[in-house]
Amino acid sequence: MSALSSLIRLRTNLGVYRVQMAEGNPITLQFIADQISSQLPGVTLTSPLSFRPYSETASPSDPLAEGTDYTTRLPNGAMLYTFVDPNSPPPGSEASKATKKTITKDGNVELQSYEQSVSGQAFRPGMLPLRSMKKHWTLQEFTEMDSAFQFKIKGGGASFCKAVKLEVNEAQSFQSYLRDRQFHQCRMGYMYGRVSEGEEVEVEFVYEPMQEADDTSFNLVETEEAEKERENVEEIANLLGLKKVGWIFGHPPREEGFIFSGEEVLTAAELQLEAADGVEDTTFVTVKVTVDAEGKAEFNAFTLSKQAMEMVAEGALELMAEPGFCKVNETFTAIVEGKEAKKIDNAFWLQNVAIKQGEGQFVSWFPKVNRDGSIQTHAALGSQLSKSGKKGFTFEDCMSDFQALLYLTKFFPMSDVSNIIEGIKKKKIEDGYKIMISSMAGVDGDIKT
Repeated sequence: MSALSSLIRLRTNLGVYRVQMAEGNPITLQFIADQISSQLPGVTLTSPLSFRPYSETASPSDPLAEGTDYTTRLPNGAMLYTFVDPNSPPPGSEASKATKKTITKDGNVELQSYEQSVSGQAFRPGMLPLRSMKKHWTLQEFTEMDSAFQFKIKGGGASFCKAVKLEVNEAQSFQSYLRDRQFHQCRMGYMYGRVSEGEEVEVEFVYEPMQEADDTSFNLVETEEAEKERENVEEIANLLGLKKVGWIFGHPPREEGFIFSGEEVLTAAELQLEAADGVEDTTFVTVKVTVDAEGKAEFNAFTLSKQAMEMVAEGALELMAEPGFCKVNETFTAIVEGKEAKKIDNAFWLQNVAIKQGEGQFVSWFPKVNRDGSIQTHAALGSQLSKSGKKGFTFEDCMSDFQALLYLTKFFPMSDVSNIIEGIKKKKIEDGYKIMISSMAGVDGDIKT
């Protein structure tokens, strides 16, 4: 959009709200709070605003402070994190939008939605009248304002991400789980790794969060336990020198031409916006897995164009019933090949990314968390540690497994897990930790190093 306004997204326990920031005002904590109050009158914040995700029971590590101007740190489409009262209206609902009282011709008092109250005067559907934004407009300002809500849809173009190298064991494990269910169920996971100087993503492990899925979609479980697990994953990745570099999802076979659902496009765009901290170039990659007509597994990798990121950040794209398309929000105009379009084929946004395979720096033996039929136990850890001293594997090698480290967080404080990871990196875990882990796993006290 033009400098006339920008948009900030609020990631909450109920979903993502969008708040418009007017031109000419420093974006301070108080200004943001005022905009939330006026644009989302039914929404009650219960925790501080933060630049980074955090647990509702913990203090944010990067909160917004009073009196600071965050204009340069909050570009258009930037994400902030907070929690809201569970009774607040969810994002996009009519109840979350401003209302006003009006008297009907028969004398009754009724509540009107924001859209109803300005429908006959609005600059565009869902917006204020021009005079409510500014008293005097020049032709140039009007033209700039109008063009900010028009998108000339372009093809995906070349991806900023040059390639993604999938860890072969992690990729095989993900598709095998889908195949065990005859690819009748959707599934997603976050990919962690690193980005090389040549803008190539290298995946080390895949974390599949708690989720509910069917044959068309998936939904992450939003509980305190699920949130804590995701926090532990981020901490472990950081200690290992890794970060979230993409996401992977699998789905049943689809009709020809149906590549991404609207939900998958919005999810990919939101994740790219989060990784790039706004509408910027990013290597954050999406990998999708399915089977072809012959039953062979297919891996394809994509990024979404910056135009897709911008439209999602602005709230210009919405879900619709027709598969493979996104609906254009009525406030915006999309032009495809010179004509206005009310829906967009999701293939327009896709940028192909080359896929490579290779082995990572860690082992991948421990049962996967959050999978049906995959149980993480002390006995499984003992079986893993029993490989120590065999075929050249050390105790540290056996513990250099993301899933095993995540399992330890259920029994050890993160400070201890941090020390264990440091020992893995130095190839020398302290004997005290070896004894505690071995005892928990029921392994013979003769520790092989």
